[in-house]
Amino acid sequence: MNIKDVPLLDVVEGLGLKPVFGEKILLSFVHMEPNSVAPVHSHPEEQIGTMIEGEYEFELNGEKRMIRKGDVYIVPPGVPHGARTYDKPCLALDIFSPPRSGYRVMMDEALKKQAEKEDDQE
Repeated sequence: MNIKDVPLLDVVEGLGLKPVFGEKILLSFVHMEPNSVAPVHSHPEEQIGTMIEGEYEFELNGEKRMIRKGDVYIVPPGVPHGARTYDKPCLALDIFSPPRSGYRVMMDEALKKQAEKEDDQE
């Protein structure tokens, strides 16, 4: 599999994900456009991430800090967190254990739409 073949899931304006599922782990490439917001949220899965390109302001349990290329962050289960970009886009890599079930639903819907689109083109 090549990441180019994984559908980009639009989550909110300016924020897209490319999730790759394992049985007990999820790898998610996170694309954020300039001046985008990942709203504060929480989930029962543990999350570890790193910034690959660009930067964003990361909020974890009410505390904010800039995450830049090479920085790593850990989000314990159930802890509120979110992010926002400013004048640059970014690419981050998030790992979840266990895999986030909501991402699986989004991926299934995206693959279904993609298949329908391909059927319409035939």
